[in-house]
Amino acid sequence: MMIKFLGNWSSHLGAGHRNSSIIINDRTVIDFGPHSLESLLEKGIDPGNIDAVLITHLHLDHFMGLPELLWYRGSTRVKNVLTVMGPKGIGNAMDQMMKLINTPLNDQYEINVEYVEGKKLDFISVYDGNHIIPDNVYRLDYPEVSIVYTGDTAYSLNVVRAAEDADYLFHEMTYTDEEKERAQLWKHSTYSSVMDVFSDSHCKNLIPTHLTQKSFDLVMEQSKKSAQIIAPVADITV
Repeated sequence: MMIKFLGNWSSHLGAGHRNSSIIINDRTVIDFGPHSLESLLEKGIDPGNIDAVLITHLHLDHFMGLPELLWYRGSTRVKNVLTVMGPKGIGNAMDQMMKLINTPLNDQYEINVEYVEGKKLDFISVYDGNHIIPDNVYRLDYPEVSIVYTGDTAYSLNVVRAAEDADYLFHEMTYTDEEKERAQLWKHSTYSSVMDVFSDSHCKNLIPTHLTQKSFDLVMEQSKKSAQIIAPVADITV
């Protein structure tokens, strides 16, 4: 199994960075912010082969690349149905967005998308995160490996439950401990709160995502000290 990073950054973007997103086996994407489509193409991944996109929540940096993906599918006449999972309201939000940007809907431009809101699907389980808006935490239980992805969240027992004994936890680490008050205001995680989830869940490996320059530097430092902390800078073979 291959997990590739389409981006590893938060909404506080800097030059050369893109918003956090991963793709599993070139088929399943988790979160799809602006320019995720470009990341796919740069990695030589055919966007038309994607089966599912799992959206954690409806903030710009987590789902606003979806219109680009749907336009690409329409313009290249992709026939397979794309499953988009997300919190309640994602289908309505996307329908409105596609109308707002004047998407050409006709026999020559088919979108072929099915929305699944806030429920378990096959091997994908959904947990509630602890963010300022509804946020899905996803657990994907493949036969050979279990993967948990948080989106944005402050410390939450739901996240601990989701990550219990998992193989890989992709957890947002937007802030360092020195920025604790800001993290609490926006219901994001600091280094210590992420490490608490990692410890309490007995997960095997931690991959911090949704980074800023400060938290990125900290992750790079800690990844040199512990083999269980993996910096999100290179694709992962599991």
